[in-house]
Amino acid sequence: MAARYLSLMVALPGFVIGCAPGGTRAARIADNEGVVSGSVAYRERIALPPDAIVEVRLSDVSVQDVAAAPIADTTIRPEGRQVPIPFELRYDPSRIEPNRTYAIRATIRSGGQMLFTTDAVHRVITQGNPNRLDLWLVRVAAESDSGSGGLSGTAWRLEDLGGAGVLDRVEATLGFPEAGKVAGSGSCNRFFGTVEISGESIRFGPLGSTRMACVEAVGIQEGKYLKALQDAERFRLDGSTLLIYSKGMEKPLRFVPKEP
Repeated sequence: MAARYLSLMVALPGFVIGCAPGGTRAARIADNEGVVSGSVAYRERIALPPDAIVEVRLSDVSVQDVAAAPIADTTIRPEGRQVPIPFELRYDPSRIEPNRTYAIRATIRSGGQMLFTTDAVHRVITQGNPNRLDLWLVRVAAESDSGSGGLSGTAWRLEDLGGAGVLDRVEATLGFPEAGKVAGSGSCNRFFGTVEISGESIRFGPLGSTRMACVEAVGIQEGKYLKALQDAERFRLDGSTLLIYSKGMEKPLRFVPKEP
């Protein structure tokens, strides 16, 4: 009996010690939860201005045609450092649902104007997507112009026409080559004209265009798009998305940056 009791006393410390590695692993997993990390960079050989800030946002993008619900964001001040800029974004794991889709977007701003942004949806965390990724941003603003609303020098591609989507393999665009000027593709024809921007208000002047013959469906989309621009009343920059609200349309026109 004494021998049996002694053997149990000897085994017990071994059991306790054996649990320690498991506990350390659990703590290590917990430490890695709730973090998305990576870097932000761009391909242009342009130095970041001294006042540049990098903004990284995690959003729920499960539902299309609905503004992405923010989960967490972080702001980085490079203070003289140049790209690539590392980032670490912490979020609350309890807000993440395995069956939903989450994405990271990043922007670089200076003087209140967007200079670079992601031009694609970078999915993370759930459904086999990573928690670490390197983001390549595209240039969306070449200069700062008063009265341009931060749009001067930017170019955009239409992703949604007021909730009606857009045709596949047809590109409708919108560009602001300089303050007060606008140009782009209606879907088939090129258009050009003037624009007035004040705060969030936007008004397009008469738009001239080329007169190419278009496939019927493309021509119909082009007509609706150009009319929506002529009826535009206000706009909003939401991260790397441009939203233009037009009279008589329940949902805005939604644009994403167009690659140079």
